[in-house]
Amino acid sequence: MNFSFSSLINKGERIAAAVSGGADSMALLNLLVEERGNLDITVLAINIEHGIRGEESLKDTRFVEDYCKEKNIPLITFSVNAPELAEKEGLSLEEAARVLRYECFYRAIKEGKCDKVATAHHASDNMESVLMNMFRGTSLKGLTGINPNYNGKIIRPLLNLTKAEIEEYVRKNDIPFVTDSTNSDTGYTRNFIRLKIIPLIKQAFPKAESSVTRLTEILREDELYLSSRAEELLFPAENGIKLKIPAKKPVLKRAAIFAMQRMGIKKDWESKHLNDVYSLSLNIPGKSINLPGGVVALREYDDILFKKSQDRIPLNIPFKEGCFEYCGKTYGITRQPAKGADLKKGLFIAAEKVSSSAVIRTPERGDIFRKFGGGTKPLSDFFTDKKIPLEKRKQIPVIAQGKKILAVMGYAVSEDARADNKTETLYKLS
Repeated sequence: MNFSFSSLINKGERIAAAVSGGADSMALLNLLVEERGNLDITVLAINIEHGIRGEESLKDTRFVEDYCKEKNIPLITFSVNAPELAEKEGLSLEEAARVLRYECFYRAIKEGKCDKVATAHHASDNMESVLMNMFRGTSLKGLTGINPNYNGKIIRPLLNLTKAEIEEYVRKNDIPFVTDSTNSDTGYTRNFIRLKIIPLIKQAFPKAESSVTRLTEILREDELYLSSRAEELLFPAENGIKLKIPAKKPVLKRAAIFAMQRMGIKKDWESKHLNDVYSLSLNIPGKSINLPGGVVALREYDDILFKKSQDRIPLNIPFKEGCFEYCGKTYGITRQPAKGADLKKGLFIAAEKVSSSAVIRTPERGDIFRKFGGGTKPLSDFFTDKKIPLEKRKQIPVIAQGKKILAVMGYAVSEDARADNKTETLYKLS
């Protein structure tokens, strides 16, 4: 048989075979036991009772327990409630069972009971997955099939074997097994594809499973390359994740997926969202789109910022000496004599030019700003000249008299508030 454990297993590791009691998993367990001496590994079994088939399911678990006891194989067992999770989360029974199963796998690893979990997925399973993903309208990643080595923790050493080859091995070695009654229920999508569609395909293409295996290996290499390029576009931002543009569409869309995942969007995104993010890369800065999970994607100058949408409380307080905080930063306004002050070391405004109606607030539509020695322009143009992203502009306090901006905290003082030779008192902005 064409299988290899050596590329997936390291010397001295504890490998837990996921055993349901079915022919495939029993074959996997026995193959691992046969090879454990050559590989210098410890072999265990792990069984999950999903709470789906009542007494039949419990009977299968007892079968696994009895077999492992007879063969002196350590066994890890879990009992979960897949129907309950399916109803609670709106999942299919298949998906709920899978989620809980892999939670148990990772729990066993985290608790130090084993180093890796081996599952009995084979070439026929791989073909089913590819077809199922294709019919649902998948991306390239969905066509890569079942990964033989997932996160270095979940391994599938039988992926190059067909179901027929495994059944032949079970027969020749007289390996006992149980049959899951739900395997014949075509109400399950995977069973329908296995029992109704694949037999018709194999009538015309007898080696279809092997061909699909080769296809997934090729596509997996392509996907790995494109994904690595996409990762290079991402970098952390103060309040989210930034995606560097420009980039080719296939790479940018992958980067968008990674960015959304890092922002907590796991499965709610759709193809439409990826196209919307790509459209942002073609638009002028300032445009934004809403994504699932309260995430916003905002086009800045050379980036797309992914951040959580938050309704920020606008700042509007009377202008006076002292300190205040806004958006995580502390600002100071200190009154001092003008005589002896070095105006080149900091931002200063003339106290005599600030009226009692002046306020410290966030920028508003219609604000105007007069540069040193220059003309008056919209405050938004000043921000653009300074290449300050649209979202960050809302976080910058300004000192305003009506729509006239006297100072942009941390950036500049207006000609209207600049100190001159008549100035006696200053406000230093820090």
